[in-house]
Amino acid sequence: MTKLQKSAWFNLIAVSMCAIVGGVGFSLLSLLNAKGIHLIFIFFIVGSLTGLGICVFYRKKSPEAGFDERERMINKRAFGMAACALTIFLACICIIPFFVLGGQNVIKVYYLPLIFLGTLFAAQFVHSVAILVMCALEDDDEQ
Repeated sequence: MTKLQKSAWFNLIAVSMCAIVGGVGFSLLSLLNAKGIHLIFIFFIVGSLTGLGICVFYRKKSPEAGFDERERMINKRAFGMAACALTIFLACICIIPFFVLGGQNVIKVYYLPLIFLGTLFAAQFVHSVAILVMCALEDDDEQ
């Protein structure tokens, strides 16, 4: 398994865990009808410090430091796919409610952070899966 594949697996697992924790946290804040910045700010700081601590603990140097030319090319193509997926996902999640609900209806505010987290999750998911699929296809071609 190459460094790129290890990095993709790590990112896929870390982003999935962060999406689960973030989704649960925002659901809890929604149920509490959290108003004001203090609860959200506390949740954001705890989540940020936890995520930063995990990244610092497990990553010793830049993930691209040991990539060869093939891995850089795969990473660049996967990033392009992730950017495209991010745009498509965000467009769909923002435009479909307009056609379903109409222009005069109201969307609850707690959907906004879920849209944000969902968009980030979708982009990182596509990036990691694209890397793993492209590496697997290239390994099959070599054999």
